[in-house]
Amino acid sequence: MSYVKTSVGYRRRSKRSRVHKRRVFAFVLIVTLATLAAWLWNDGRGGALGHGVAATSPTTSLPKSTQAPRWTDSQRLALGAALQGAFAPALNGAESWSLAVVDPGGQTIYDDRAGDAVAPASVQKLIVAASALDALGPNYRYHTIFAAAEPAGDGVLEGNLWLAGSGDPSLQSSDLRNGIAVLSRSGLRRIDGSVVVDATAISGPAYNPHWGPDDAGQDYAAPTSAISLDGDTVESADDGQPVWTPMQDVERYVADQTERMFRARGILVSTSPGLGAAPLGTVVLWNHKSAPLRDLEAHMLYVSDNHYAEQLLRTVGEEVTGESNDDGGVDAERLFLARLGVPSPHLTLVDGSGLSRNNRVAAITVARLLVAEEPSLYGLLPRGGRDGTIADYDFTTALGRVRAKSGHLSNVSSLAGYASTLHHGRVAFAFLIDGSPADPDASIVRAVDRLVEY
Repeated sequence: MSYVKTSVGYRRRSKRSRVHKRRVFAFVLIVTLATLAAWLWNDGRGGALGHGVAATSPTTSLPKSTQAPRWTDSQRLALGAALQGAFAPALNGAESWSLAVVDPGGQTIYDDRAGDAVAPASVQKLIVAASALDALGPNYRYHTIFAAAEPAGDGVLEGNLWLAGSGDPSLQSSDLRNGIAVLSRSGLRRIDGSVVVDATAISGPAYNPHWGPDDAGQDYAAPTSAISLDGDTVESADDGQPVWTPMQDVERYVADQTERMFRARGILVSTSPGLGAAPLGTVVLWNHKSAPLRDLEAHMLYVSDNHYAEQLLRTVGEEVTGESNDDGGVDAERLFLARLGVPSPHLTLVDGSGLSRNNRVAAITVARLLVAEEPSLYGLLPRGGRDGTIADYDFTTALGRVRAKSGHLSNVSSLAGYASTLHHGRVAFAFLIDGSPADPDASIVRAVDRLVEY
């Protein structure tokens, strides 16, 4: 079965499915007094970001309040009682859970098995998002190029034309057509060689071996490749509705499609398309730059795009460890968490998206990461009850006061992010519940509503 690939489709599936710059202090320093008034006015008013990345970037985080009163012991006890009451229906008979609330100073103010590592589902994307911003910087862009041994002469390109990717998860067929149009306008009429795809920038298997067999063939479990195109999915129609299925051989498919695009443009190609690394010394004929990393991550977090997370994981692996595969990415994430001093009890990571049931993350890990990386992450998260995958969450007192990332697999529900409390400023929370026989989402929403009342 395939699903319509839209933001709504991601939300519908969620119920059943799931160093260039060492730090980003420069990103924080752009917060100035001149723009503070604009932030105060606009925070909470931005529109939802759909499945594209060209929408206006979410607002930047406001500085943490230093005036909020400290939590007293009695207030912590009262909060604990309120949250226990909210969670009680979901935790009765649940297999496991991990719940934490942390203040801006990193102090835990609510802990119910906060150090237990459980399946996090898509909340895990917060780890790859923060790791990528740290390793690459918010303005990092992927590059996809057409290159040749030398420029075309008299409309004829001698030898092969290479299409080399760097792992851009947002690259679309329309981007390649635009590139081919640029070459056509420059006078290119014939390629005396092949169109050769270079996908060597990313390594490892196309499909994560830890993903379940029930995910095979679903568009949310697309393959990973350096020359990712159209989310590494193929569009077809089912009863008149567009559906997407994963590509089976990404590099070969892209090579074939690119040659067809050249021919459709009237540019002849002498020999069949191929695969291989571009030689040193090639000349760049066209260079496509992705949107900045910050915009790519906003898309990933708003619609919970698994493909973006998997591409980012391997990019981070290459940048930090020199290994452009899942193991390299996971090692980079662990190094990042350790450098921040974020506790990671019993942490197990096998992918970037949280799609695998073999992942295990503790609530305290997520909550402390959110505190440490608030300036980078806060503005990238959707607003509860208004945007992205949490647009349909029925918050009451928390409406307009929460930004968070949701996560769902079968029998797994999670939510983690920031809540602006009435009397204690902004806090970070992570609520992860596995195997609940009740309605864990309803309990999580109720808990966040009660949290903001303090």
